[in-house]
Amino acid sequence: MKFLEKYIICFYLNFKMEKRKHIFWELTLLLGSVFVFRSLWILMDRIPFFMTNKNLIIFLIIGIVMAVIGFYKIVHADNGLMKGH
Repeated sequence: MKFLEKYIICFYLNFKMEKRKHIFWELTLLLGSVFVFRSLWILMDRIPFFMTNKNLIIFLIIGIVMAVIGFYKIVHADNGLMKGH
């Protein structure tokens, strides 16, 4: 019985550590994404091509289409792909 208890405790501690690592890397990804987004935003503000109303409307439409497609694909994802098949 002691072996089983030790195994369960080790599994639990390992699971908690893996969870912490996962959260750490998700936060790293989030922070890195913020830096990339902010840098691109400032860079695009300095390029005159992105400042005209016509181009802003075009990029807005492209962004909306990309967001809708991405959201649709995430919501209607095939369960086989999510399980690694």
